[in-house]
Amino acid sequence: MKKYMQKVVPVLGLIAAAVLACAGLWLDERIPAGLSGLLFGGAGALTGVCVTAIVMDCIQCRWTPEQRKEAQRGETDERNVAIRKEAAQASWYWTLYLLWGLFILCLFLHQPLYIALSAAVIVLHCVFYLVNISRWAKKM
Repeated sequence: MKKYMQKVVPVLGLIAAAVLACAGLWLDERIPAGLSGLLFGGAGALTGVCVTAIVMDCIQCRWTPEQRKEAQRGETDERNVAIRKEAAQASWYWTLYLLWGLFILCLFLHQPLYIALSAAVIVLHCVFYLVNISRWAKKM
C-alpha cells in the first residue's frame, strides 16, 4: 500500500496544482491580487514538490538492488544522520535570526498585522524546536 501511495499522491498533487492554477486564471479579476498570488504561488510550489517526487521515483525505479541497498545504508548511516542533525540545528538558528530580522523590520515600518504575524511565527518556531527536543530525547 505504501508504494502505491508514493505513486498516487504526487499525481493527485499535480491535479490539485492544476486546479489551483485554473482557479487563479478563472477568478483573476474577481478576487484580490493577494489571493490570486496565493493561488498561483500554491500551484507553483505544489507542482515543484510533486514533479520532484515523480522524477525521484522514476530514477529510483532504474536502480539496481545493490544501488537501492547502498542508498538505504546511506540514509541510516550514523555519520550521515549526525551530519543531518547538525545541519538541521544550524538551519534552525539561521531561520530564527531571519524571523527576528523580519520582526524588527516590521517594527520599523509600523505594520501591526505583520508584527503580530511574525511574533506568532517566532513563537511557533520555538515551540516546534522544543517539541522536537522532547521527541528526540525520548528516542535516545
